[in-house]
Amino acid sequence: MKKVIMAGMMLWSASTQVLADAATDLQQKLSALGRFSADFTQQVYDESGEPMQTAEGSMQLARPDRFRWHTTSPDESLIVSDGTDVWMYDPFVEQVSIVPLEQAVQNTPFLLISGGDKARWQNYRISEQNDTYVVTSKDPAELIQRFTLRFNNQGRLARFTVVESGGQRSEFTLSEFNTSPELAANAFRFTPPAGVMVDDQR
Repeated sequence: MKKVIMAGMMLWSASTQVLADAATDLQQKLSALGRFSADFTQQVYDESGEPMQTAEGSMQLARPDRFRWHTTSPDESLIVSDGTDVWMYDPFVEQVSIVPLEQAVQNTPFLLISGGDKARWQNYRISEQNDTYVVTSKDPAELIQRFTLRFNNQGRLARFTVVESGGQRSEFTLSEFNTSPELAANAFRFTPPAGVMVDDQR
C-alpha cells in the first residue's frame, strides 16, 4: 500500500512540474513579444462544430496590458485596453462599455496575451505540446473555458482558439505579423464619439 501511495505522489509531483514548466514557457514566449501588430481572420463554429461566421480585422499589443483589437468585417467592433481600463465599442448600436481590466480578462482572454501580472495565470491550468499551449480555466462558471495558443518556429504567435463554456469555438489565424510596429500615440486610448451611449462599469 505504501508503495502505491508513494508512486501516486511521484506521478502527481511530476504532473505538477510539467504544468508549471508549461506555464513558465508560455509566459516567457509572450514576454518576448513585447509589442507587435498583426491582421487576423476568425472562424466561428457552433457547439456541434458547424461553421457560423467568418470575421477579420487587426490587432496591436504593447506589454504590459495595452491592447487594441479591431474587427472590421462583417461588423465593426473595437476593444481597447490602456493597461487600467478596457473599452468595448459597438458602432452599430452606438454604445461603449468601460470595465476595469481585471474584470475584462475573465471574458476577454486576448488580454492574457498582453498581461504582465503573473498572478492572473493562477486561475488557469496550462499544458503544452509541440509549441501549442492549452490554457484551461479553473472556474467552471467562467464564459471562456479553454484558450489554445500556437507559436511558429520563429516564436511568433500564429494561431489561437477560444472555446466558450457552451461549446462555441472561435479560431483565429494571424498574418502580417510585425514585431516592431509604429504605434500611434493614442493607439491604446479610446474617446467615445459624440452621441454614443457610455456604460461605465468602473
